[in-house]
Amino acid sequence: MKNNLDLLIKNAVVRTIDDRDSIHSAILLRAGRIAALGTEAEMQTAASPGAEIFDAGGRTIVPGFIDAHNHLSVAAFEPIAVDCSTPPLATLDEVLATIETHCKDLPAGQWVRGIGFHSSQITEQRNPTRYELDEVAPHNPFFLIESNCHAGHANSLALDAVRIDVCTPDPWGGNIERDASGVPTGTLFEAASDLVTSASWEAYAERDWDRAVDLLEAKATEYLAVGLTGVGDACVTTRGAELYRRADAAQKLPLTLQQLHGGDHFFSKQDLRRTDILERIHRSDSHMLRGGTMKIFVDRAYPDGPGLHQMHDGCTKHVGTNFYNPREVHDLALQATEMGINLAIHGMGNCAVDAVSNAYESVRQRVGDDAILRLEHAFIAEPAQAPRLASLGIDLVANPGLAYKDGLFFDGWRGENQRHLRVLPLRSMIDAGVRVSFASDHPCGTYSPAEIMWSAVARRHQSGTLIDPDEGVTASEALRAYTINPAHASGRASEEGSLEVGKRANLLILDRDPLTVSTDDLRSITVDRTYVDGHLMYERQHAGVAAAD
Repeated sequence: MKNNLDLLIKNAVVRTIDDRDSIHSAILLRAGRIAALGTEAEMQTAASPGAEIFDAGGRTIVPGFIDAHNHLSVAAFEPIAVDCSTPPLATLDEVLATIETHCKDLPAGQWVRGIGFHSSQITEQRNPTRYELDEVAPHNPFFLIESNCHAGHANSLALDAVRIDVCTPDPWGGNIERDASGVPTGTLFEAASDLVTSASWEAYAERDWDRAVDLLEAKATEYLAVGLTGVGDACVTTRGAELYRRADAAQKLPLTLQQLHGGDHFFSKQDLRRTDILERIHRSDSHMLRGGTMKIFVDRAYPDGPGLHQMHDGCTKHVGTNFYNPREVHDLALQATEMGINLAIHGMGNCAVDAVSNAYESVRQRVGDDAILRLEHAFIAEPAQAPRLASLGIDLVANPGLAYKDGLFFDGWRGENQRHLRVLPLRSMIDAGVRVSFASDHPCGTYSPAEIMWSAVARRHQSGTLIDPDEGVTASEALRAYTINPAHASGRASEEGSLEVGKRANLLILDRDPLTVSTDDLRSITVDRTYVDGHLMYERQHAGVAAAD
């Protein structure tokens, strides 16, 4: 917006995503807020003299997208990490060669991270060993983070730096893979990777905080280009919170950032006796940086998948590994909410979903309906669990974009002949009345809302295989799941998520209408303009120019 003038956007299909799904042809923005909606004539009358006018040319306006479960503080450092993504890399030799090329001219002792790798996507179907990583990164502590962030592979310098050796016991919540002699192979599962994850992240950030802030801002700017005006970082560590504090102070957060607070490390056990953690969670919000929420991990991806209840010959069998048992989840959730902390609890399997639901039932009985209670993921869950989630007012924040990338992996977790289990049962959840939000879990998957909405509708794996297609949603439901629903889950429904008078002017101009295009075209919808608080923060080249009247 120029000179703080009103901005009137006309000749548009304005999808408000309000309670009535109202549609208008024009919208008026003033002082960072939505001032009015209606016809062009009505907006002309309401606008101040000299208002800027933009002709949308019949394009569609929607609220800004909100990605309520993202890992921006991790993804920000992708440009200075080694891209080991599989695909396009198809063999372990290709991965190792890529690492060697990146590391050969780096200063000795400088930490290096690799990203995007998963052994299931390469010919050898195995992880690299510490010794193979030693050969390609002989002078640098190196850590290859798995694409799902639940494991990683370290070379000997990295292991030595955090003192992981043959005498190191497995930590709470994690496993150190070892060879037949008990020597660590370099592969670290779940919380066993915490020290290396933190050491490599902190080396990137603390080497130059100003550069780290610039990298964070650059990544957030990429998000603006796909229409994200709000993001929730789904595990903010102690040092991650410092990065966000610095970025906010420098006015380099171009979108709203909600922090879902973890401990000192990514998979740390939450400890509400620590005053520093409580102070961090309760730290006063700014206009762009929000807090007040705590992240809890319930179940693990490794060594044997998420917490599941499978059925075999009429009997229930528990499989998978949890971080916490159900009583611990219950007590921690109740303690947090009594301290005024909202919760986002990670539960991937149906057993974990039950543990979260049981905890939240006690929370509702104790503190009432005001607390925001979120369940993250529900990758393998039961349609039969949906009515209980709805009755408890639990917000499900799901990641349907991962069905395209990891849907067959999830199907393998589910097991054979487990008909009571579904991969991402979104249709069942919505039909039962659960408020469902979509999110990327980036860098674990794409951060494009268009791609993720398409995945939720199409339910197609990258191989072409359909993943429980009867759990697909409509385009209208997908749009709500990226706008007003995550605004509710993030505690901001009163200020954004729909286009209503008085709310923040966070909105997008799209090249096509997501509710009228074909399913296949939904994934290629393009953002032409992104506004945050009424300011034009992104414009696609050749996407149209303002028409002054």
